[in-house]
Amino acid sequence: MERWFIKNKKDPGIDYKKLGINNVIYKILINREINTEEEIKSFLDPMLSNLNSPILLKDMVKASNLILSHIAKKNKVRIIGDYDVDGVTSTYILYSGLNKIGADVSYDIPHRVEDGYGINNNLIDRAYNDGVKLIITCDNGIAARDAVLYAKSKGIDIIITDHHEVPKKFEKDKEIELIPDANAVIDPKQNSCNYPFAEICGAVVAFKLIEYLFLIKGVDKDEFYESFLPFAAIATVCDVMPLKNENRIIVSEGLKYLRDTKHRGLNALIEVSNIKKNDMDVYHLGFIIGPTINSSGRLDSAKDALELLLENNYDLALEKAKKLRELNYERQKLTTEAFDIIDEKIIRENLLDKHKVLILYEEGLNESILGIVAGKIKEKYYRPTVVLSNSKDLIKGSGRSIEEYNMFQEFSKSKEFLTTFGGHKMACGLSMPLKSLDEFIKDVDEKESLTKEDLIRKVYIDGNLELKYISMNLVKEIERLAPFGNGNSAPKFGSKNLKINNLNILGKNKNFLKMRLFQNNINYTATLFEDYEIFLNNLAKFYGREEVMALLQGRPSNIFIDIVFNLELNIFNGNTSIQLKINNYRITGENNVN
Repeated sequence: MERWFIKNKKDPGIDYKKLGINNVIYKILINREINTEEEIKSFLDPMLSNLNSPILLKDMVKASNLILSHIAKKNKVRIIGDYDVDGVTSTYILYSGLNKIGADVSYDIPHRVEDGYGINNNLIDRAYNDGVKLIITCDNGIAARDAVLYAKSKGIDIIITDHHEVPKKFEKDKEIELIPDANAVIDPKQNSCNYPFAEICGAVVAFKLIEYLFLIKGVDKDEFYESFLPFAAIATVCDVMPLKNENRIIVSEGLKYLRDTKHRGLNALIEVSNIKKNDMDVYHLGFIIGPTINSSGRLDSAKDALELLLENNYDLALEKAKKLRELNYERQKLTTEAFDIIDEKIIRENLLDKHKVLILYEEGLNESILGIVAGKIKEKYYRPTVVLSNSKDLIKGSGRSIEEYNMFQEFSKSKEFLTTFGGHKMACGLSMPLKSLDEFIKDVDEKESLTKEDLIRKVYIDGNLELKYISMNLVKEIERLAPFGNGNSAPKFGSKNLKINNLNILGKNKNFLKMRLFQNNINYTATLFEDYEIFLNNLAKFYGREEVMALLQGRPSNIFIDIVFNLELNIFNGNTSIQLKINNYRITGENNVN
């Protein structure tokens, strides 16, 4: 079930025509709360000069001075990252950047199964045995208070660079941040940090640290961007950061550098993924390059992906990239199998009627793909979802949430049942003894306050758009708003009472539908990805099977649908045409747009 809503943000009364945009683009920008002349100009023309200064991050100067001091003393420095895309790319940025300015630097990345998430005593012992005097974390560490104290007890200085939520406790109804006692802590989520935009990923925090160090050392700015901006862009997209403010600049400009990159590891990855560099967009980062990098940390060691990025021999880089692609195919297979098992469990045990928050345990699943499966279940049922499986003497898992449920805050109320826990509003990682599972589920159920309305998927539309108002000029204007992603999705429009004049069922799995839609004598081709039987059954419920058969046989029919769609260009045989990409549909007359 879903409900459609038209966004209707208040018009601030800007003379948008003098900004060179039309009323449709203006409304889209206002809907995204870009509602001053300065913000609109900055959004339409993202420039690197508008990035926030790294010095605005708390402890940036302190961390940089400490790093330079260790470099001057020729002390060994160890980077400790994380095993996902953000962790691998932030490790690459710190390792390569520090190496450039003369540091005796090495790296370590925890193994997902053997070490678990983040810095721990085993990793610190390895660093100590190697004579390391300074540890710098990236994309982890903000919750590692005990590990930080252990490192300091070993005489090792430690700098935390992270972007995750700061753990908190409550005393007498007062919220207290539990910040590790490191030599420096760089995390924009700290209450005491005045950085103007906190929604940056771990790789961007690392990017800012290297930017400041390069500034001190006099490294050319263009060299800095060419070396590291593509990695900051990949991580920003793959960690699902909102593409607004400086994230939009990083991704927009990072894609330009990526299309021209001479980086051997990235080029090998692009080649084996069959990506045309000039066509590279957010989709390729989020759904091809990112998952391929991620596959090593999920099924093997994330160090494999990092070694690809550090490889200078192109032939060897190609071999390493091919290995990662093979791992990614294996990951996809495991994900599909696990999803089917979990989905069948939900249906068999009637869990949707029993729980508003789905916490699902299944023995024997590969723990590396639990977060992906949780995300897919969440998307199918629009419920906060956690998927867990056995791991050594604990059960471990990952959660994915909906906008109406702050998973980090809500699960923090039940953390006495958890052995480890961390995350943010929309996602988390956790572990516990199996014997605690039922109590944890019961406690979460008792403390959640979700309503039936909260569990209805909301579809937000930028506005109604009749077919007669669609033009090539409008499509080109919309392209100015790219890149699209989280926080800046491709504009969605709604249109009602569209007659289906013909329908073609395409694709190996018969899940690609192409149809011709008419409205007031205007017609456009539209596409929809959905199993053809589901679509035809939905039509038949309202119009009857005879009308549906007439449509399939090319005879006149009288079937109308309402749609939510994006506008896109279709290029075929040198000809360019506009087509509608249907995101959601319903039978005309079923419901009303709110």
